[in-house]
Amino acid sequence: MSSQVILPSDPRFIFNPMSPEYDRDPYPILSVLREHAPVYEIPGFGALFLSCHAHVVEALSDESRFSGDRMLWENWQPPPPEHSEHPVIRMLSSNLLSAEGAEHTRLRKLASAALTRRAVKHLDPLMHSLADELIDAFIERGGCDFAKEFAEIFPVNIVSRLMGIARDSDRERRFKTLADSVVVAFNPMCSEEEKLHSLHSMTVHMEEVRELMEEKRANPGEDLMTDMVHAEDDTDRGFTPDEILGTLMTIIVAGSETTANSLSFGMIELLKHPDQLARFRDDPACRANAAAEIVRHQHPGRFLIRYAKSDTEIGGAPVRKGQMLFLSVPSANRDPAVIEDPDRFDILRTPHDSSSFGIGRHFCIGAQLARLELDVALGHVVERLANLELVGSFEGIGYRSNPAVRGPASLPIRFVPGQHLGAAEEDSLRRSA
Repeated sequence: MSSQVILPSDPRFIFNPMSPEYDRDPYPILSVLREHAPVYEIPGFGALFLSCHAHVVEALSDESRFSGDRMLWENWQPPPPEHSEHPVIRMLSSNLLSAEGAEHTRLRKLASAALTRRAVKHLDPLMHSLADELIDAFIERGGCDFAKEFAEIFPVNIVSRLMGIARDSDRERRFKTLADSVVVAFNPMCSEEEKLHSLHSMTVHMEEVRELMEEKRANPGEDLMTDMVHAEDDTDRGFTPDEILGTLMTIIVAGSETTANSLSFGMIELLKHPDQLARFRDDPACRANAAAEIVRHQHPGRFLIRYAKSDTEIGGAPVRKGQMLFLSVPSANRDPAVIEDPDRFDILRTPHDSSSFGIGRHFCIGAQLARLELDVALGHVVERLANLELVGSFEGIGYRSNPAVRGPASLPIRFVPGQHLGAAEEDSLRRSA
């Protein structure tokens, strides 16, 4: 069987990380790259694709040589003059994903303290209640599209409520559209048509976010938006409205699409491994560990992007100034050099490191939030839905076309029909009467 593997040195070798085949299962070809071309130059594009754990960590952690600032790219073209003052372009230049050094530290403080505090203090009970709300909507049917009816809704609603947006409001529903647009706008691999469409969409919805900022300034609440508006008024830190908006967009990226896909991937892996589903259901103590394993085993991101600040090398391969590097975190998470039996899904596995959520200064500010969401949301699903199984085959699962992340477009599941919580309480009261 190994003789049939086409190696990267063969002209017939094809590598397309945007293809449907890659979406379904990227890991076989990532394994080939790790073993035979760990620093692979993508033909016709000039970018390097890094697949080894050591190289990915090196590029993420060494800010003296590699940057997330896309303006350093050798092929970067400045926007036309009529776009340079576009509010979305201004906002995108004031965000954690591209800032470095002291500027990154200053912006990070704006989000991390409030986000961590809110996640710990307020979001745990909110997550439990929201998970039950969503399950109640379909539990009596005995089936649902888990991706569309649960996974895509849960994390966006958590972030919107974190920001103080009212539950089940038109604003909360429009917030999902904004989240979808942001994911595209932050990815330099999008086509010009996709970027233009997302910019137009974001312009409309960002004005609504500005309105929310003004509301929170006039009527403060116990939410992240209020905290950030107060930070804007702090002359010692000097945050601008654009920096606040840019930070909020970063939180949306960290807390919506990627977590939605991780919830769907978690469901897929648990359904593929019934013994581990039973363990996850019956032993809540293992769920935090399982959340880390879900993200390691099926990372929702395609890659992170860095640009070389000067001529350098990585893994013995030359890197020219301005060259783009694709850092494959999914491949790094399956590197046998650092992870024993990496293709095995094991919710009891002790996490080897936290590179699934970034490295060093760029460690994901939403990591704690994402892990808590996987723990709580999937916990409620497996406890309340009996005899869970996939409708159709795992090979038949369709994946959405997205240049930034990979994840199921649809995930139909079935289970023994149950009662929503209100009905169960009513039955209990009738029996006790």
